[in-house]
Amino acid sequence: MNGMDSPMREALRQQESACAHDVPAFASIATRIEAAPSPLEAERWPAAKGARLAASLVAAQVRVVPYAVLAAAVVVAAAALAGACLIGMTGVAAVEAAWWFAAFLLVGAAITVTLALSSGRADALALATPLGPQTVALARLAAVLGVDALVGLASSAAFAWWGSIELGFVVVSWLVPLALVAGASAFVAVWSETPWAGAVVGAVLVPLVLPAAQADTAGGAWGLVGVVQGALGPVGLVALGAALLAAAVCSSRRAALARLQVV
Repeated sequence: MNGMDSPMREALRQQESACAHDVPAFASIATRIEAAPSPLEAERWPAAKGARLAASLVAAQVRVVPYAVLAAAVVVAAAALAGACLIGMTGVAAVEAAWWFAAFLLVGAAITVTLALSSGRADALALATPLGPQTVALARLAAVLGVDALVGLASSAAFAWWGSIELGFVVVSWLVPLALVAGASAFVAVWSETPWAGAVVGAVLVPLVLPAAQADTAGGAWGLVGVVQGALGPVGLVALGAALLAAAVCSSRRAALARLQVV
């Protein structure tokens, strides 16, 4: 074997010598690296380009989320309009009819968010995308809440016209607590193994966040709810909802990884 090793080593040396002249010197390589622009120092994208990319991602999520999301949003909005109109025909005050209208719309938002983010959708592919689950969850939430807002505005205009109620009052009644209900539903849907857990939590939360709950001054649990709502105010409710939405988005990757772990 030793006799065969020497010719082999000599052949390798000759091959290395023949290819050595094609390899640049270390100093030349270092100079090229130093002269090359760093990705960290590259110019930032203009705001218009970032907005276009974000809009494209949201539009792509519209094609990914289940078709039941749009159907559920439309059906619940129609049910909210019909139910509020029937309640208004019984002679109750317009404010109470508006309360039921807002409650139906918020329950619909909890359902659509759960349909889009529930772990039952088996969205493990989100972990393999270059954007990551957080960006996908944010775009999906934006798409779903955008659909809910558009459908809600259309039904609110119809209800305000039918009941001769100020449109701004009707819209604010459900738009202010929308972030809180959607945030709680999204967070539970992302982490729960039960597909409909987010919708259930959102539906339970609806009567606690509607402004009409403050009208109950009989004390007890409802009185405490009214005190908390009064302390938070509309801005506090929106901020709390935004915090829950951010928590759901930021923890979506950890939740997806946790579901993939083999127990």
